[in-house]
Amino acid sequence: MTRFTRVVALLAVLALVLAACGGDSDDTTTTEAASETTEAPDETTTTEAASETTEAPGETTTTEAMGEFTAVATCFVTDDAGVDDRSFNASGWKGVNDALATGAVAADPIVLESTSAADYQPHVETCLAQGAEHIVTSGFKLADTTAQFAADNPDVQWTIIDFGSLGDNVTGLEYQTDEGAFAAGYLAAGMTQTGIVGTYGGVNIPTVSIFLDGYARGVAHYNEVKGADVRVIGWDVEAQDGAFTGTFDPADPQVRATCESQLDEGADIILPVGGAINLPCGTAIQDRGIEGALIGVDADAVEAMPGEYMDLWLTTILKGIDIQVQRSIEAHASGAPTGGSSSVGNLENGAIGLAPYHAWEDRVPAELAAEVEQILVDIAEGTIDWEKFVVGAG
Repeated sequence: MTRFTRVVALLAVLALVLAACGGDSDDTTTTEAASETTEAPDETTTTEAASETTEAPGETTTTEAMGEFTAVATCFVTDDAGVDDRSFNASGWKGVNDALATGAVAADPIVLESTSAADYQPHVETCLAQGAEHIVTSGFKLADTTAQFAADNPDVQWTIIDFGSLGDNVTGLEYQTDEGAFAAGYLAAGMTQTGIVGTYGGVNIPTVSIFLDGYARGVAHYNEVKGADVRVIGWDVEAQDGAFTGTFDPADPQVRATCESQLDEGADIILPVGGAINLPCGTAIQDRGIEGALIGVDADAVEAMPGEYMDLWLTTILKGIDIQVQRSIEAHASGAPTGGSSSVGNLENGAIGLAPYHAWEDRVPAELAAEVEQILVDIAEGTIDWEKFVVGAG
């Protein structure tokens, strides 16, 4: 098995199971991944793989794969997109439940769904009032709230998604998503029938624009290698600006209009970045009856998005938020030093990758697939000139 295939296989297994991720902002929620068995305090459980029990705070669980954990009471606070955003909130909550399955998280982890920025502070206060030992805040929008409460509660461990560390007791999770996007751009350039590929984002912020930038640079690399002239619309590498909808709400008319404008220019493969803002683009492609494709982000879109779009996904740039959240909680539960630094997910540590081609498997030429695979290996091993495309972690 090749290295790329192993990465894909690992990340595909860890794709979202969104149906198990619901929750109300005032309820205590667990998913089907959690065990139905709760043990009494001070009991110790040993399993061959993941833990099959959920335990009260302070219990110790030993797993052959992960080592010994003292389960920690965990609380997860979403940004205003909610836990069922088919993107990073859902993936972060999955990471909590994956840590629950290994015994690092105590029974009944709490998920609090925000509907606006006004919810962030009271939700964190609820976590603290209910005895949370580890609080995961989802997204840069919660940075100020996280910094404030982490400083005031130094005995609580914090993890913030898509942001750097905010204190000695805070682990920041960042992602080198331009690595996967670079390979996806090369793939798109090799698959386009019109010679034009597109991309757009919700808002021009680093965690969004890094995808667009890596994608455009990957297309440029294809052109250099092949002597081709594939054009990217939606992102200017030099200006570091491009096409943005101004919203992450897929119901906003501007989302579909942004996609339609790129289709009008001839783009047949498009990378939308920003949760479900890719779905109106899928509908536009279907309504036009064109031979187009989408590239997903974060979790494998074939697993995360509605089934009616399944045939449109060329691939997904996988961002292992669930993997990094699980690792952060497990580090806390194992007694390892945590906080005070950022943990960057990348190809090398398995937190970035490309999803399988699914419905496009037979349409991607073997030579192109091998080239994309080699690019991923070369990036992971540091043998590609980063100066040509890297702009920073996101």
